[in-house]
Amino acid sequence: MKVAAAVVVSALLGGTAALAQDPVKIGVVLPLTGPTAGYGKDAKMGAELALAEINGAGGILGGRQVELMYDDEKGTPQDGVAAVQKLMTQGRVKAIVAGMNSSITLAESAITKNKILHVNPGAQADAITDQGSPWLFQVNNTASTNSTIFHKYLINTLKPKTIAYMGENTEFNKAVLENLKRLLEGSSTKLVEVANYDASTTDFTSIVTRLKAANPEMLYLVDAYPARTAQIWKQIRQQGGFPMEAHATGTVQASAIVPAEGAMEGVVTGDIFIAEGATGEMADFIKKFRAKNNVAPNKVSLVAYEAVKLVAAAMDKAGSDSNYDLISKTIRDNTWKTPRGTLAFDAKGRAKAPYFYIQVVKGKDVALRESFEVK
Repeated sequence: MKVAAAVVVSALLGGTAALAQDPVKIGVVLPLTGPTAGYGKDAKMGAELALAEINGAGGILGGRQVELMYDDEKGTPQDGVAAVQKLMTQGRVKAIVAGMNSSITLAESAITKNKILHVNPGAQADAITDQGSPWLFQVNNTASTNSTIFHKYLINTLKPKTIAYMGENTEFNKAVLENLKRLLEGSSTKLVEVANYDASTTDFTSIVTRLKAANPEMLYLVDAYPARTAQIWKQIRQQGGFPMEAHATGTVQASAIVPAEGAMEGVVTGDIFIAEGATGEMADFIKKFRAKNNVAPNKVSLVAYEAVKLVAAAMDKAGSDSNYDLISKTIRDNTWKTPRGTLAFDAKGRAKAPYFYIQVVKGKDVALRESFEVK
């Protein structure tokens, strides 16, 4: 009997040890193909750097390695939903990192709500975290936070007398336009024309012609799709452009600038990241990223890196990979060190970047124009 009992105990201990070494699977949903595939490529490099650092430091939860399982949202809400469902049911992941486009992220978050931890790296629309999902967190600033800083800069520093606005009919565009209208109230700058378009639009000539007829001093374009952004700015340039030109914050990356072939030169934008002048932890992140990928990181790479790191660190600190109430409380009750500084999450699961940078397109990248502390 003693021998049998010893065998049973040994088997149980062996099973527990084996279980402890099972990898913690995190699902990562990105646009790996489709109109925003540039975002997916950049984000995956950031996620992979985070993974290498986590596992290189011994993993989490007593030595368990982290495994990233990828799926493609292809730039559409229906494919985003399918990817999330597949990772949750077939992949049996313990968390979801998903969010590059606001409309897609809204659809994905309806699937993850009250079912699994969901960290949104990049999508900005306020509506995403306005839903009140307790296990949903947003690493990037909201559209209203970024837009408030950017719009004040446009109105108070650039001071155009008139602005014409164009953007895709999305939740992101809606949030940006509402913010602009609110901040224009009482200012000397007037919004003289607004043109919204559907995702299926490919020829913007008539819209640009209409906007030029309003004779605005500034054109403000709000579009988050890199390939379409490049196409629109080419068509704007074909019609002579505008005295001042601006593009929505958080959306201007090399994946839009390079295919625009110079058409975005001089366009003013803004974001929570810029490599120029980086010091300290950010400089270290850029150096490590370059060493691994032979290219410089951008904001998309950074927020994907931060999202994976946050999930792993919160699970480790909470002592669980599946007690989502505890993990979420851990995220809210602590501050988290990242390359851009310390992040803290509010009751809605929103983080604020410590700094915001006004940028201007120069060559194949953006250059720093001014920086602001986010308060």
